[in-house]
Amino acid sequence: MTMRTVTAAATVTAVVALGASVAGCSNRQAAPNRRGHTGSATASVENGVQQVTLVVNDTFRFDPSTITVHPGKVTITLVHKGSGAPHDFSVDGAPADHVPLVHAGSTESQTFTTPAPGTYRFVCTLHLAQGMTGTLVVLPG
Repeated sequence: MTMRTVTAAATVTAVVALGASVAGCSNRQAAPNRRGHTGSATASVENGVQQVTLVVNDTFRFDPSTITVHPGKVTITLVHKGSGAPHDFSVDGAPADHVPLVHAGSTESQTFTTPAPGTYRFVCTLHLAQGMTGTLVVLPG
């Protein structure tokens, strides 16, 4: 084997090893973005108003992340069980459907009328970049 062959073989080995290590790191999202969205709930009715409780904490996720409601009035309650940043709730395309900031250890609620039947994204407006989103399903009447 010549020196040139040994150098070429070493270069190829180094390139293959580098490629394998880069391929193993294909998820370049920040840690909160990699956490899955879990849970679903259907609103319960109390005194003629649908009720949904969402837990927020330091994982930058809503729990549950999918909620199903019927057309009409719904009260969304955010319970912050974390110790960090505040969170809120806002339905994309429905600016009146908003729960104001809830701070660690606190609870905030807001009652609004659901948008038209369909599927909507809801977000924490402060942590959208961290993937803090969910799905609101409004069933047909």
